[in-house]
Amino acid sequence: MKKLIFPILALLLSIYACDGDGYLVDGGLSNPNTGSTTLEFFKSHDQLDTLAILIERAGMENVVNGNATIFAPNNLSIKNYIDAVLAEMRESDPLAEYTVNDIPADTLTKYLGGYIFDGKITRENMFKNQGEIYTSTNGEERRISLEPADIYGGELDTYPELVYFTYKIGQDWDDWNENVGNADERDNKFVVRTSNIMSTNGVIHVLQGNHTLFNYKRN
Repeated sequence: MKKLIFPILALLLSIYACDGDGYLVDGGLSNPNTGSTTLEFFKSHDQLDTLAILIERAGMENVVNGNATIFAPNNLSIKNYIDAVLAEMRESDPLAEYTVNDIPADTLTKYLGGYIFDGKITRENMFKNQGEIYTSTNGEERRISLEPADIYGGELDTYPELVYFTYKIGQDWDDWNENVGNADERDNKFVVRTSNIMSTNGVIHVLQGNHTLFNYKRN
């Protein structure tokens, strides 16, 4: 029996390591076609159902279910936003409360469009490395790129290519792959957790959970 303890522990640790938000899944589903609209897919997915609620509160169902690509913040991204807003509020009021239901509808209407782009942007038509600057439906710019990523510590000869979604910080875009020393001035770059999910109307790319909704930063 003692001889079995180490293999069992190793198995449990390997399962646990793959069960966190840090585990990257890129390249889309084995069958990328959902057979449903984008909003229906969000409602049916336990990591995206809160986003569906926010979209409906913003009155953006038709935009999301149109001929569009959405880089979807998952439930953890939304929780990160709630936690950040609440922490800021409690600096002046220790008893303050803030939930998803407290996000103003006009805030949702204004900023959710920053994740949505007209037309279908898939891995196959993305520019590699430096990517391309796209304008979202709310008029904000994002860099969308397909880049090789050394996520296995140099153990592979050929790096897997991951999709990245980048926010511009300041007036101008950083030069691609530039190492800006001041983190407050550096463009904010987020990896896509799962790409190329095909709804019946558009394309879905799900952002990694370390993203915070609206790229919100505490004051």
